[in-house]
Amino acid sequence: MNIEMWLYISKKKLINSSTPQLDVETLMCYVLKYSKKTLFLNYSTVIDCDSLLKLNYLLCRRMLGEPIAYIINKKEFWSLSLFVSSAVLIPRPDTELLIELVTLHTYLKNEFILDLGTGSGSIALALAREYPSCKIMGIDNSLQALSVARYNARKLNINNVFFIYSDWFSHVPLRKFHIIVCNPPYLSKQDFYRSIKDLVFEPYNSLVSGKYGIECIQHIIVNAYRHFTSIGWLYVEHCYKQTKIVRKIFKNNFFVKISSIKDYSNRRRVTFGCLLKN
Repeated sequence: MNIEMWLYISKKKLINSSTPQLDVETLMCYVLKYSKKTLFLNYSTVIDCDSLLKLNYLLCRRMLGEPIAYIINKKEFWSLSLFVSSAVLIPRPDTELLIELVTLHTYLKNEFILDLGTGSGSIALALAREYPSCKIMGIDNSLQALSVARYNARKLNINNVFFIYSDWFSHVPLRKFHIIVCNPPYLSKQDFYRSIKDLVFEPYNSLVSGKYGIECIQHIIVNAYRHFTSIGWLYVEHCYKQTKIVRKIFKNNFFVKISSIKDYSNRRRVTFGCLLKN
């Protein structure tokens, strides 16, 4: 069987995928180690038996709904090619909004930035790349996730970032950080079970906050002040439906300059605010 025929047949099998053509091309490039350009120039090439077996195995995983990022162990975020596994949440394009907002602080120099719940390290590594003179700390309560984040730092040769084990702020230094960023779990249990078909392959604890979905966000906002220097900025990603309550929690904890910013789908996705300490 040649490449063109396999792509044609396989695409028709991905009836539940919104991007079947892209999916099969990605799998083909992954197995044959082709670029997209090389793939298009070699449609008539016959696929060898070992590659065909591997392609069909990976295709079956995709047919069962497993995300492409887990199948090929790769996801791009902020132009960084990250290794991902089922131990970490797959970085979403909307989360890049966090990086865009933080980079508005163009005066940052030799500051400490904290990334809570770092997962694959995507946010911490993107900020470390943007701010080479700053020190970025990423924390997670999953040892497997920390292994992935550290691997990505080595792979990308980013040296101004370090990752430690911490259950939110439990092992985080006091009065240290100028900026804290976080993409925390913000689904309720009910939200998760409504969306389980789309999320079943991703780590439950990275998605579900608790009964109401706001528990982790509230904990972060309430406790952030202990870890800021004299002035601190907190950036939190959340569900657009939580915007009102998130803003209220910010306000109740004495944050000022509170703003909620829309994502690429025109939904309010990130709320941030400033805390001035005496």
